[in-house]
Amino acid sequence: MGGGYDTRSLKLMEHYLMHHDQVPPSPMLERKTTRMQKRWKTWFQRRKRTSFDAVTKSTSSPLHFLPPSNHYSLECYELDLPEVVQSKRKLIQSRLSRRRPWLMDGNTTPSTSNYPTLVEVDLNNLTETRMALENILSPNNKDGISEHGATVKVANIILFEGVMIYLDQGIPHSLLQLCSDVLRNNSNATEDNPSGGTTSYLCFADRLENIPGGDEEKARSEMQNTGWELVDWLSKPGLARHMGVASCRSATSCISVLASDG
Repeated sequence: MGGGYDTRSLKLMEHYLMHHDQVPPSPMLERKTTRMQKRWKTWFQRRKRTSFDAVTKSTSSPLHFLPPSNHYSLECYELDLPEVVQSKRKLIQSRLSRRRPWLMDGNTTPSTSNYPTLVEVDLNNLTETRMALENILSPNNKDGISEHGATVKVANIILFEGVMIYLDQGIPHSLLQLCSDVLRNNSNATEDNPSGGTTSYLCFADRLENIPGGDEEKARSEMQNTGWELVDWLSKPGLARHMGVASCRSATSCISVLASDG
């Protein structure tokens, strides 16, 4: 949700310095590139092993086996103001095919697996925001079985980046509560399985409410009061001073917290 920082100029400069024949190589950039390649290789090998274990455990016949790279589906959605979404769509249609043709997959519109689906919504309108999130999440949790008979585990990640700064007073707190409520309501949770087979996380680089400065204890309390469990926290100078990760609390955990507060 929200915008981000454009680092294309830095990436283009790095690519130029690393690959242009007339420019002497930079040791710093070479070391950075080597480290990045090692991290990507390690991540890919770990994901491959994890996917292979998940497939072999969740299927009862070798005929159900699929290559790890084909055993997952990724959907991304970006929520923003209607006028912003319309401007982005115009830019995508006019410039994406020229600047990033690999995202188009040979089509006139961006591939849904390579580019977020743009959703028009005013985050200050909580009712409108709830409807948008429910429409996004509800199709993913109708059942837990894929077309190949394997058990499907859904992971939902909500990202806020420099957007709460511009929201009305009281909205950031309510928005965190709204997100956790919608995620729990669409998790198919039961008494035996409180999470419903769905893992949900919140990632943010923003300014949250009720957290003066970078107080981690107040951040933990704010997360708990809005249905989240703080996992990682880091504060920094600037407007978007709060950075962290939180996991969505189960319904039973939230009920116990409300009971203790009462």
